[in-house]
Amino acid sequence: MCGIAGLISREGTPPLAWLDIMLDSIAHRGPDGDGRFADGGIALGMRRLAVIDVAGGHQPLRSRNGRVIAFQNGEIYNFAALRAELAGSGYAFVTRSDTEVIAHGYDRWGIDGLLARIDGMFALAILDRDAQTLHLARDRFGEKPLFIAAAEGQFAFGSSLTMLGALPWVDDGIDALSLRRYLALHYCPGERTILRGVTRVLPGERLAISLHDLGINRRRYFAPVLNGPLAPTDDELAAQLEYAVASRLVADVPVGVFLSGGLDSSLICAIAARHSPGILTFSMGFDSPDHDESSHAAAVAAASGARHHAFRFDSGTFARLLPQVADALDEPIGDQACLPLLMLCTEARKHATVVLSGEGADEMFAGYGYYNDAPGVGAANRALETMGMRIAGESLLGRSRAVTPSGFPLLTDRGDRERLLGKDDEHDAWERGLLAWLDHAKNPLQRATAADVGTWLPDDLLVKFDRMAMAVSLEGRAPFLAPRLAELALALPPQQRMQGRASKVALRRVAQRWLAPEILARRKQGFVLPMRTWLAEWFGAAGGANAWTAESPIPLANPGALEDIVQRDLDAGIQRERLLYALALLAEWSRSSGRRRAALRARYVTAR
Repeated sequence: MCGIAGLISREGTPPLAWLDIMLDSIAHRGPDGDGRFADGGIALGMRRLAVIDVAGGHQPLRSRNGRVIAFQNGEIYNFAALRAELAGSGYAFVTRSDTEVIAHGYDRWGIDGLLARIDGMFALAILDRDAQTLHLARDRFGEKPLFIAAAEGQFAFGSSLTMLGALPWVDDGIDALSLRRYLALHYCPGERTILRGVTRVLPGERLAISLHDLGINRRRYFAPVLNGPLAPTDDELAAQLEYAVASRLVADVPVGVFLSGGLDSSLICAIAARHSPGILTFSMGFDSPDHDESSHAAAVAAASGARHHAFRFDSGTFARLLPQVADALDEPIGDQACLPLLMLCTEARKHATVVLSGEGADEMFAGYGYYNDAPGVGAANRALETMGMRIAGESLLGRSRAVTPSGFPLLTDRGDRERLLGKDDEHDAWERGLLAWLDHAKNPLQRATAADVGTWLPDDLLVKFDRMAMAVSLEGRAPFLAPRLAELALALPPQQRMQGRASKVALRRVAQRWLAPEILARRKQGFVLPMRTWLAEWFGAAGGANAWTAESPIPLANPGALEDIVQRDLDAGIQRERLLYALALLAEWSRSSGRRRAALRARYVTAR
């Protein structure tokens, strides 16, 4: 696990001091060392968190007598098998690092052949000095971040939006459409980011940048195929689960599991304990009995023979952690679970360098109750299961209803957003492409879950997991995103995913091989927090809606409309706690990000 960065300039050698500043800004992603490569108009670098081949896996790694230069942020889980294949073809390895497989694999198979073979979470940068091309690629589901910025004669990439947005030639103004989406969804999905001058490399996307003219060839090498329905046997699903967990335990440092006591994390724990007896587990408890699952987590850990560590999140922690969460985020994410997750990561890092978690299970196996509210999924619309999937008038921000195509409820309706930001379009080419892809779904439930796979999963859940973990130099891994397991789950027949209010039907059945019946029977909860009390205290400490709005301006938003929305909800006893939390986080992020970008930009300017 690392952070990567790079600069290309057609106006001469890019300031190498800028690369140093970029790498300094992501030292938390890689506290164990750094690496650099510079040649004429290109400068590449990385910060390393040593996980595999701790002593010898320093980057960059090379192939073709030094003509191929490879950097990576992430892990390649099947690197041992690929290494054996490449060694059999005559490639000599000088490290045990998975990144060396990327260098030789690119030389052997080319970029498309390499990406087709690797199972991992990654952001890659591969320089082909003979072809004068820089290749960038991001993993299939978006576990690792990768951003780019381009202007006349300049190009930059990296693991951090903040460090790119601070470059002197980059426009770091707020992108209005991304802000509009945030106010509806509490996150910023798609290719655009919250900053106008920086874009995201999408999950499953690769770029080829010509060093001659900085032309960018951008295309998707992977998108989940909406097959179906497939009907894998329980034995096949169980085998893929076993592989997914076992492969993600590979490390030369201590590995643990985030354990909530629910189905997904309990299943990971039970399987992991078979391959790593006495594995570390970590859980978070809450003062409120209605929100505390720690006893269930402890029971699962005990049944698995794990070495369990439990922590507690109380109301006093909220006010302390909210600014810390904002500091850890490149972009605003108004997901309340960031708060306990950051605390859990902080405590877990005292014992482990790598943790496994259950991200992706709900999207792949259909675990969210709101899928019943998606177009065509509910009992009243079963007839749509045999009809085309195109939903008239639908958009990501719910033109006809205040839900996304997955059924997820929005924070605001169109009227609220227009009062805050004025009238404007709420869609772009990326969104049109997303909706066109969803139209290939074979049934409404697959369409609903695919909508989350294309938005909520990469742009909320995986961002949250990566940023909170990497803020304390902890590597997070998600076994449910193993490619074959995800493919089978997404293409299961609808009745094997959800029956009425019964979720993850096939997964629960297969999980009987590892888990006790009482665990399988527990209802889904997750990080559900007593937010109303905490938000009332937060806004009260700020002096109420008027004082908070004056001290916490949100870029581009109408102050009067903002104050009115906050005041109305406070007066009503905080009916829209998701919205108020998202607004509080947005204000904190705006201050924090602005401060961090200004400090970095001053360093860039001074170092010119």
